[in-house]
Amino acid sequence: MGAAGAIRRAAASAVDRACAGARGFRRALARFAPRPSAFGPAADAEAAAVRAVRNLRTFRFHYAVLQWALLLASLAPRHRASVVFLMAASKGLLVYGGLLRAFPNSALLRRLLDRRLVAAVFLALVLADIVAAGAVANLLAALAAGVPIIVLHASFRVRDDLEGPSPEAAAAENGKEDEAAAVVEKKEDGDVEAGPTRRSMAAAPRSPK
Repeated sequence: MGAAGAIRRAAASAVDRACAGARGFRRALARFAPRPSAFGPAADAEAAAVRAVRNLRTFRFHYAVLQWALLLASLAPRHRASVVFLMAASKGLLVYGGLLRAFPNSALLRRLLDRRLVAAVFLALVLADIVAAGAVANLLAALAAGVPIIVLHASFRVRDDLEGPSPEAAAAENGKEDEAAAVVEKKEDGDVEAGPTRRSMAAAPRSPK
């Protein structure tokens, strides 16, 4: 009975983790490409550059996952050992990210394992494994497939919460705020003017009937 209960709990926990992972993947996919109306050309080249930089910062994790998936897919048919090694390296990187999230204020962790140092070591391991496996062509193919997608997404992805309100919306919002402030000010002025009158009426003696 005890072993059966432990197996059931382990299975339920695995199912819960799988469901949570599926929900997280669905949310990430909805954030990356929610609907066709979320894409559109920029007004000019400067606006396109600003949008691209902002999207690269916001969706850098999505772009990295996309490029990583393309690299693994290109290596899978003939370089399975490299796929296993790269997946193990990515697991180590995820563990490092989990430690940073669990201990965000750990000065010792940040000094010993700086983010730039960890990223440099990770990239060096990946490149060394690809060169040793003779899979440079696969890397170039993955980059050729992923970089255009990333550039197009970063250039055409439009989001209100990323780019801020339009000038017309900002002007309308400012107009509403000004009207509300004017109404409050008028109300306060009316209360100030009516205050002494009410006090004088209350203090005035009533005439006998």
